[in-house]
Amino acid sequence: MTDAAIGNAQQPQDGSEDSQSAEPQQPVDWKAKYEAAIKHSREWESRAKANKDAADELDRLKESQLSETEKLTRRAEKAEKELSALKTTNQVNAWKNAAAEQYGVPASLLSGSTEDEINARAKALSEWKNPKRSGASMLGDPSGLPQNPPKSADDWIRSVAKHNR
Repeated sequence: MTDAAIGNAQQPQDGSEDSQSAEPQQPVDWKAKYEAAIKHSREWESRAKANKDAADELDRLKESQLSETEKLTRRAEKAEKELSALKTTNQVNAWKNAAAEQYGVPASLLSGSTEDEINARAKALSEWKNPKRSGASMLGDPSGLPQNPPKSADDWIRSVAKHNR
């Protein structure tokens, strides 16, 4: 459809010749509108860049106006935070190593941030690793069963039940 046909389609069609003889509407120059929008966009883009440059310059100016003492204070505060974190990590690792040695478990399996938490975890792992045995197993029988074999299956079941109480 051409621009003239679009313009004619928008006019009322009542069958009179007056509507046909009216002046056609001017076609919209979309290319010109697009170029104007692009030009406007470029203006705002250049303003934004100028504002960014001004903000960066202001930040540099503020930084340069800091006294040497303020700069050193900031560096010292940062270094103190890092040192504190390292000391905490070293202390936790020392607690883990001590608990690992005391309870006979690997230090890499221990977790916690306090000595009590680490020791509790080490104790739990040690108890899991070395469960308490019945009296018969302490005498040398690792199975916990009596030294004399039972004569029948019923006797064996009774002896197992007796030792597991």
